[in-house]
This record gives sequence, C-alpha cells and structure tokens, in this order.
Amino acid sequence: MTGIGLTRSWLRGETDAAPIRLLCIPHAGAGASSFNRWLDLFGPKIGVVRVQLPGREDVADREPLRRVGVAVDELVTQCTTFGAGPVALYGHSMGALIAYELARALTAAHRPPAHLFVSGRRAPHLAASRAVLHRLPDPDFAEALSAMGAWGAAGRSASFLRYALPLTRADLELSEEYTHYQVPRLACPITAFHGTEDPIADPDEVAAWAALTDGAFAIHEYPGDHLFHHRHREAIAAIMTAALN
Repeated sequence: MTGIGLTRSWLRGETDAAPIRLLCIPHAGAGASSFNRWLDLFGPKIGVVRVQLPGREDVADREPLRRVGVAVDELVTQCTTFGAGPVALYGHSMGALIAYELARALTAAHRPPAHLFVSGRRAPHLAASRAVLHRLPDPDFAEALSAMGAWGAAGRSASFLRYALPLTRADLELSEEYTHYQVPRLACPITAFHGTEDPIADPDEVAAWAALTDGAFAIHEYPGDHLFHHRHREAIAAIMTAALN
C-alpha cells in the first residue's frame, strides 16, 4: 500500500447546496458505501456527506489509519470545504468514536457541530469491558468477528477475508488503542442509538454518552444486533431530521 493518502478528499456526496451537512462515519471494516441507502432518507435541507477513510473501496490502495487523531486532524481540514455552514456528525461504532473526537476538534477550532449522533458504541470515557481483538491471530480474529455478526454471509468468502481482515484489524486497533483525555464537555446535543441485542455495546454504556455534553441528550433503542442501524435507518434518519430542523 502507498501511504495514507491524506491529500485526497475523504468526503463523498453533497458539499454545496444544503443548508446543513450531515457527516456520516462508518464502523470498522466498512466504507462510505455502507451509507448509500441512507442518501434518500433526508430532505433537501440536509446534505449527506459520507466519509471514506483510507484503506477501503475506492481508496483500498491506501494504508488504513491506526490512530483516531490522524483521522480527526485530516477531517477538520477537509470540513473547511463546507464553508461557514453548520455541520452535524453521525458515526456508528468506530465511527462514533471518530465523530466524537471530531466534534471536540471542531469545537476547539470555533466551529462546534450542530449535533452529534452516535450508535453502537460505549461512551468514550468508559473503560473497555470486552477483550481486545486486534492482536488476535487471523483465524481467531475472523472467528471473533463472525461471532459478533460483523460480516454476515460475506465472511465465509476467502477473497472477502483477504480484503477485510487487515482493514478491520487496523480499524479495531484505532478504536481499541484509543485513550480518552478529560477536557470540557461538548456544548452540542448528543443523540445516541443502540440495539437491544448488540454484543458490543451495552445499554448503560451507550447511555453514558450523556456525561459528555452540557447540551441536550436523548437515547433511542431498537431491536437488533450490532448492525441494527441499517435495519432501522428510516427511523433513525427521521429522528436526525427532526433534531436538525
């Protein structure tokens, strides 16, 4: 692979017309296309911008990132293409962690987000309650991810695993090696979503996001496993739309 590709835009989708942009950051192992079916769920006032981190899909030739700070520094720079308009953030699982740190960085740059939406991840200030996965040997690593429903039927394909294992390992290193530093809480509202059968994030761990903002907090629960957000995307998009209007 050739570098991490920080000079090429990671932003996919609308960047000009809508009054507010909603930046969507995917979970470990996923790319911008994981939000393709979300694009038509928002009205004309919200422009959906999907984040394509290096190492996947159309930037599969780039080295994946292994530290949250590297992703956030570049995203802060790339968000300047939005001009002065408001930006909201949504991230699932690993994406929720990046979205949170991006919210902190934008706030420090005097561009606080309008809203932070998170799903499928414990609040970042909580210690991990599950075993570290990214250091496991490939067979054990693949088995652990399959047991969590990370890949579905695609995980049985040898060609898929050749692509997905190194990428997901790097993404989980980014997430599992993260350290939270105490700083002033966010001022923007936070809305959290979680699945009732999620094997990765417990309800109380998701509810703990409330401690990270001085703004309003809301939490919504849906049936489903770790990838519940795709099954319930219409309901989640409706909540986001109402919060941003």
